[in-house]
Amino acid sequence: MPKPSLYPTDRGCFVCGNPDTVTHHIYPGYGRRDISDEEGCTVRLCNFHHNMSDHGVHADRRLDSFFREDCQRRWEEREGTSGDGHRAFLERFHITYL
Repeated sequence: MPKPSLYPTDRGCFVCGNPDTVTHHIYPGYGRRDISDEEGCTVRLCNFHHNMSDHGVHADRRLDSFFREDCQRRWEEREGTSGDGHRAFLERFHITYL
């Protein structure tokens, strides 16, 4: 069973609050999309902040990096792997962003 998202889903777009949202997989590709679903590494974004502008997560490397780093921190906290978190994250996702 998938774990709940590490980002609140009841407020609309995580960036601006727009209620019209899509699910963004924070760790896409290389089999990580399914893992993102399983581990709750998804965030709700409006089309503007997803991929419809230069400020969207698919075009703005700073926004993309923010979510990848922040999500890893949230995941490590939730999983209680603080001391050995990077290794646990690396074993699960096969990459680390911190």
